[in-house]
Amino acid sequence: MIAMTTIDRCDPLINALMRALQSAPAMPADFADNTGLLSPSTAPLPSESSALPMERLEAIVAQLARAPTIVAATPPGVTRGRISALLPPEERRHAALIMERLDTAGVLVEPRSEALRWREPRPFRSEDIDWIIAQVRSTHMEAL
Repeated sequence: MIAMTTIDRCDPLINALMRALQSAPAMPADFADNTGLLSPSTAPLPSESSALPMERLEAIVAQLARAPTIVAATPPGVTRGRISALLPPEERRHAALIMERLDTAGVLVEPRSEALRWREPRPFRSEDIDWIIAQVRSTHMEAL
C-alpha cells in the first residue's frame, strides 16, 4: 500500500480548493469555541451594516422576539448561533452584527458576567416588540 504524502496539483477541484483556502481570511485569535459566538472584536464593522437595510433589521428583530427557538428555548435567549439559524443563508453573515445591535440597544438582559456577554443566551428585557424595535432603530441610526 502506498501512502499519499503530496497533493496531486493536477486535479482541478484540488486546485480550486487550494486557491479558496489561500485567499480565506485567517481565523481571529479570539474566535469563540464551539458555541459559534463572536466576541465584539470579531463582529462586523459598522460600515458593514449598510448591507442590511433598516427595514430588514427591524423585521429580523421582530422575528427573533417571537421565535420559539429564542423565547421558549432552554435556556431562553438570543445568541449569534440562534440568530444565524433563523436567517436565510445569504443573511447569516449578519448574525454577529445583529447580536451586537441588540446588545448595544440594551434590549437584552445583562449577562451574569462580562466574560459571558457573547457566550450565553440572553433573553429580551421586554416582550414589547415595538419597544425592542424602537431601541434597535435608535442605536442603529446612531452607528451610521
